[in-house]
Amino acid sequence: MTRPDEEDRAAVDRAFAELVAGYHLTADRPSPELDSTAAAGSIDRPVSERDAQPAPEQDAPWADRPLFRFPAEAEPEPSYRAPDREPYVPDPLPPLDRPGLAVLLGWLGIGWAVLVVLSAAFGARFPGWIGWLAVLGFLGGFTVLISQLPRHRPPDAGDGAVL
Repeated sequence: MTRPDEEDRAAVDRAFAELVAGYHLTADRPSPELDSTAAAGSIDRPVSERDAQPAPEQDAPWADRPLFRFPAEAEPEPSYRAPDREPYVPDPLPPLDRPGLAVLLGWLGIGWAVLVVLSAAFGARFPGWIGWLAVLGFLGGFTVLISQLPRHRPPDAGDGAVL
C-alpha cells in the first residue's frame, strides 16, 4: 500500500476540518458548506472560494423530516401479567432444622479463627497459643462442616433449575 503524497494529505486534512466545523449543524438547516455537490468538486479549493459561490438548490426529501420522532402521548406500559389471572404467590418456606452439635462446633471454630485474624489485623496482640488455637479451630471446623455434607444426591433432586 502506497502512502498518500502531501497534496492528498492536505486535501484530507481540509475535508476533515470542514466536517468538524459543521458538526453542530442539523438536517433542519442545510448549509452550503455541507452541500454534497458543492463540496464534491471543491476539495482542492480553499473554504473562502467555495463560500463565495452560491450552492445549487437540490431537492432533498430528507430535509423536511426530523431525525428523531417523539410520540405525542406517553405510551402505556406493557402489561406482563394476564389481566384475568392472579399473581403467583409461593408457599411459605418450612422452618429450618436446628443444626446438630457437630455443625454448631464447626461454625464456632471457624468464627473463632475469623475473630482472632480480624483482631490481629486491627492491632491486637495475642500470645502464640491463641494463634495456634485459631488455626486448629479453623481446620477442625472446616473438616467437621465438610464431613456433614450429604454424600449422594437424592434421586428426585433433578438436574437444576426448571423454567
